[in-house]
Amino acid sequence: MYSKELADLGVVIFRRQNESGGVKPHLCVRFKSEDGRLLTFAIDTTRFLSAAAQPDAYLITHAHSDHYGKSAMLSENSWCSRETAKALEIRYDKTYKGRTFKTGETADVCGVPVRTFDVRHAPGSAAFYWVNDAGTRILVTGDVKDASALPECDILITEASYGDPADLGCYFRDDIAGLHDAVLSHIGERPIALGAYEFGKSQKAVSLIRAMGYNGPIAMTEKTILLTAGFLENAGELVPLDSFGGSETVSYSRVSYAASEIKAGPDSFEEAVVRADSLSAVRHTVPDGSDCRICIVPIHHLPYLRPGTQKYVLTCRTDYPFENIRISDHLDVNGLTQMVREVNPKITVVYHPNSGSRTDRFAKHLERNGYRAFSINQIKNIVGNGKQISSAD
Repeated sequence: MYSKELADLGVVIFRRQNESGGVKPHLCVRFKSEDGRLLTFAIDTTRFLSAAAQPDAYLITHAHSDHYGKSAMLSENSWCSRETAKALEIRYDKTYKGRTFKTGETADVCGVPVRTFDVRHAPGSAAFYWVNDAGTRILVTGDVKDASALPECDILITEASYGDPADLGCYFRDDIAGLHDAVLSHIGERPIALGAYEFGKSQKAVSLIRAMGYNGPIAMTEKTILLTAGFLENAGELVPLDSFGGSETVSYSRVSYAASEIKAGPDSFEEAVVRADSLSAVRHTVPDGSDCRICIVPIHHLPYLRPGTQKYVLTCRTDYPFENIRISDHLDVNGLTQMVREVNPKITVVYHPNSGSRTDRFAKHLERNGYRAFSINQIKNIVGNGKQISSAD
């Protein structure tokens, strides 16, 4: 049983019950420090409201919403890179209350020396590495684009966003030539809209487009401009969306939806379009004489741009109703497998995505390749209300 194997390494991995009786996202790691103190590090999860249930530290790998920093950032026990804290504050208009570190340095987290590594997934994204009292080396990666700096470990806690070996969409290389052809080869023919996550992918897109030699204005939402100007050197001229010419475009206002109105699953395009605290669109027309012919917008904004705008999504996913350009901030299944091979863990815990079967499929793939592995869905050790609910593996 995995619980016995982990216990032999001096580690307990569990999940915590939330206030509504469900299970909180992602997981917690309990261990003894080298000086014998019993500690709990919560990994990419939401904040616990009960004072009695607080972990010793919330480790936030990066500022994407599916890693729940929006909630954990409100705890004084939270830890993330300086860039991640800055991005969280910009994205959510809240003050980060925890502690920060410079990625690549060692942070003193509750008296435990925790080494951090840049995995180049998004600005400030970090992996965490520490050793417990049994000498077990624990590595938490979050999402990964570049694993070359990661050390060998005994327990690896990692992602499987593109870890399904049976899905052809999980095998890819960045299509830089495709981006060049789509944008620069046709810049004079029609306005171009690129759908990309506002943090991480949008900044990567600007960097690539500038490297290709385009020096003109790029239109973005106000928040994406703040993130891009704040994290990307030589971002060039960034302009509001109302400068985007040659087609009908949009301005945005906040609107709230009741939770019961959100029907789609967490990985669907529909949820991106209709979501709680989402953006509604008000159409208006920009004169064709505008100098700005490229915009980069969140993917769920693309439907609001009228026909006549050439629309692309910068992703390796295949569930969007727009043409894809394969630009990713992740390793594909081969890259993830190679990462596991190089860090050489005794046990791998596949913890992200938080739901669905992709973690199961990647864990089984690792098992077939000779690595002990299990997924977050196999963690039956659930703790809530100060007591253990289940301990079966």
